Amino acid sequence: MNRFKIVVLVIFVVFYSWQCIDPPLGPMLPTWDVDVSLPLGKQHYSMKKLVEKNPDLINVDENDILIYSFSDTLQNSPLGSVLRLKPEPAEFALDIGALTLSPPDINFNVAVGEYVGLQAGYVGSSPGFAPVTLTGEIPSVETINYMIVDSGRISITLLNKSGVPVELPDGLAVINSDDGAVVGHLTFDGVIDPDDSADAAVALEKSRVYHKLEYEFIFSSPAEDTVVIPDESKLQLSIRFNDLYVSEADAQISNQTPESYYDGAIVIDDSIYISEALFSEGVMELIIENMADIDIPVIITFPELRSRNNLSNHYSRTFTLSRGSAHNFSIDMHDWMIHGNELKNSLNYTVQFGAITAMDDYSTFRSTDMIRGELRTKNSPHGVFVVEWIDGIIAPTQYDVALQFDLQIGEIADIFEGEVQFDNAQLHLGLFMSGGFNAFVNLYIVGKNKHGVRDSLIIPADQRRIAANDWSTINFSKLNSRINDFLNTFSPHFPDELSITSHLVVNRDYESGNIDVNDALTVSVQMDVPFQFGIRNGVVRDTLSVGNSDDDLDRELFDYFNYGLMYFETENGMPVEMDLRINLLDSNGIVMHQLPLSDEPPVGIKAAPVNSAGYATGTTGRDVRVLELSREDIHILRETEMTELLLYLNSSDDDRTVVFRSQDSVQVNIFATFNVKPDFN
Repeated sequence: MNRFKIVVLVIFVVFYSWQCIDPPLGPMLPTWDVDVSLPLGKQHYSMKKLVEKNPDLINVDENDILIYSFSDTLQNSPLGSVLRLKPEPAEFALDIGALTLSPPDINFNVAVGEYVGLQAGYVGSSPGFAPVTLTGEIPSVETINYMIVDSGRISITLLNKSGVPVELPDGLAVINSDDGAVVGHLTFDGVIDPDDSADAAVALEKSRVYHKLEYEFIFSSPAEDTVVIPDESKLQLSIRFNDLYVSEADAQISNQTPESYYDGAIVIDDSIYISEALFSEGVMELIIENMADIDIPVIITFPELRSRNNLSNHYSRTFTLSRGSAHNFSIDMHDWMIHGNELKNSLNYTVQFGAITAMDDYSTFRSTDMIRGELRTKNSPHGVFVVEWIDGIIAPTQYDVALQFDLQIGEIADIFEGEVQFDNAQLHLGLFMSGGFNAFVNLYIVGKNKHGVRDSLIIPADQRRIAANDWSTINFSKLNSRINDFLNTFSPHFPDELSITSHLVVNRDYESGNIDVNDALTVSVQMDVPFQFGIRNGVVRDTLSVGNSDDDLDRELFDYFNYGLMYFETENGMPVEMDLRINLLDSNGIVMHQLPLSDEPPVGIKAAPVNSAGYATGTTGRDVRVLELSREDIHILRETEMTELLLYLNSSDDDRTVVFRSQDSVQVNIFATFNVKPDFN
């Protein structure tokens, strides 16, 4: 607009005015002024727009509260190399124990006619006779040279073929011919009538029995009215050995299966307990030796060692050890797996005897004769079992964790600075342990901002346990940590880097789980900071263009402005009070002037009404503040291309915590009006 335009405008105003008033009494220059309005900045600051511009960082919860959220999943950290187990050698010895022997029955006769005193064929009364001691040899015991009987019985059946009744008042003694020791003393009760039989038996305990035996007994006969004397007056005896368990013998071995067996275990690893395991490498060797003088079939069984391809097949092997021989064999653990029903740090095995076949030749044996053996891995590759997969309890294993991630806060860092006192920040650290072993972490979180300020957090003591094969979240909140103090340490600048340092101990509590070669640790982090805090000396900066468009403002007009007012029109729906200033910027963005001046109080904006929860419950209503502009202010406005809006934010009380919701906003409208005085010269 040029001077001509102004003159035309003034003339129009004057002409129009003359229609409404009486003409003056004499000539005079017009003195009417014209007002011109200039927009300097109009902005509506809305929390909702802040959310819309930062959808990845700011969201709204169910209570309409704004929450800053940062999340990231960190690179997997493998648990380590394949687990290797070092079995301990195991030795075993199995005594043969007592064997059974079955000597044939011994039958023999004792002639007693000379003591009866009656001729063969005699029929009549018998006067009887007084006690007589008889001794003699018993036919040899076949199949043995000697034996020491741990337990069993010797029994005798006596058939009276003497023709007269007889009595054995002191019983019958069976005696070793070699040493005169009594093998057994058998007692017959009462009178044994002619052609009747009587049985007697006695237990054998730790009795030594030789090949040759003798007998000794006392017998007598009471008077009898009628007797019939046979052609040969004798006593028929039959000796039997029953249920013999022999601890030592030189004898022919009969068919039998010794009852002795050995239950043992080879310790797989003294710090690991296994219910199931697969191995990629490993060889177990068995060396077994027969120390006895008989051929012994041996069965060795690993009930928990199952075929890798068929779990119903357990490992069992049978072989015969010749007398005085040894046998070696090996088990390739890659073909087998440990499959059990309970946790063990060992692998059970059983050694037992098979069926011994009767031998025609004589063998000398003792119950203490044995087979002995050794299980070992020392000739296996590295002497270890290399685990492919294991289910059980492994020893506590420590892993070091060192992770770092960068925080992002979007455009907030560009437009806001100040001391923010956080009140309800939360940090969630997620750890996923694949496999199935719980872990225990001793974890530190170190924060740092671009100004070098550092602070750290320690994991809450009650959250150091990480669940197996699931996400475990470690929660840092004001209830269990100093998370708010941690973030407040960095004020007025938010931390931009978080580092995690940890000693991760897998299965510290010796609990059950599983692990294989592909298991790894995955880490995620999430920080949630509700807009629920106190603000002190906060500053929001925003740069705005002057005027409505480039054509609306004619800089030459400012030469005619001699008076002006600046209007600050606000409506605050935020729960914080504000002070308002603007900086006048030239085309290069350099501050030329500030209004109000730095030595003048800023334009104050009251906080919106706030309830006890810290929520804004409405707005302050429209509020207008007016600032007079000096000629110097107007001159600087002539060169102003942009304005920088400065909003100074503070909680109404220093310790007051307020809550920002998406519906909160503040409306700011700044404009100036200028008085134009016509100059007709």
